[in-house]
Amino acid sequence: MQKRNNFTPYFLIFLVISVLIFIFAKTSFFKPVNSFLQNIFSPVQSLSYGIYSSTVNFTTSSKSKKLEDENTVLRKMLVDQNKLVQDNKALMDQFQAQNPKSTNLVPANVISAPSFIPGVSIPETLILDRGEADGIRVGDGVVYKDNLVGKVIKTTQHISSIMLITSSSISFTAKTMSTQVFGVIKGQGGGALILDNVLLSDSLQKDDLILTKGDVSENGQGLPPDLIVGKITSISKNPSDIFQKAEIQSKVDFIKLNKVFIVTN
Repeated sequence: MQKRNNFTPYFLIFLVISVLIFIFAKTSFFKPVNSFLQNIFSPVQSLSYGIYSSTVNFTTSSKSKKLEDENTVLRKMLVDQNKLVQDNKALMDQFQAQNPKSTNLVPANVISAPSFIPGVSIPETLILDRGEADGIRVGDGVVYKDNLVGKVIKTTQHISSIMLITSSSISFTAKTMSTQVFGVIKGQGGGALILDNVLLSDSLQKDDLILTKGDVSENGQGLPPDLIVGKITSISKNPSDIFQKAEIQSKVDFIKLNKVFIVTN
């Protein structure tokens, strides 16, 4: 009991001191002291914060770099997988086509479309990743499924340039599927083509398919017969003209082509 009584005065003293410190802290009495202490400890505080920030930033930067590298690898894997799926689908679709025979086809990737500007122009030529080393020769036809895409106009050891059927520099003999009427396909540029040189006495029908007549040479080069060129969308027939003609629309979207097949001998 005596010890408890002796402790009471000390407790009261500390209580009073605590209350006074609290009151002074709320007033401007200790401001000079606070300012002095801040001036002393501010550099130490800044140094400590700087070390802490550098450590945190270094750790965060390392983690971010690792995550970025992992994301890059994953994106590359995703692109490769998507390309593999597209290639497999193109191969399956091509092998299911009845014409031309799959044994005469060399698959090729489209690696460039010179002079093509999205929204402004349509490609006239395409560059493929196959060449003379793969048995490709000038004059070989190029197809997608059973549709004619164009023909090879230039080759190097591992690269080929093909002219699309819509190019203004291309022409070849064709026929209608229903009435077996013959004419000449002429590219107009800008994705357009016409069937020209059709006799006025011959019958043309809208939506009729146009097929290649075939112009394979003795050494096997050229366009095989019965490849789909497109369908008739309109017919122009004037009694005063020698020939009638028709506008043709290809079934192939040349802008979206990424894999084609070259018809070899």
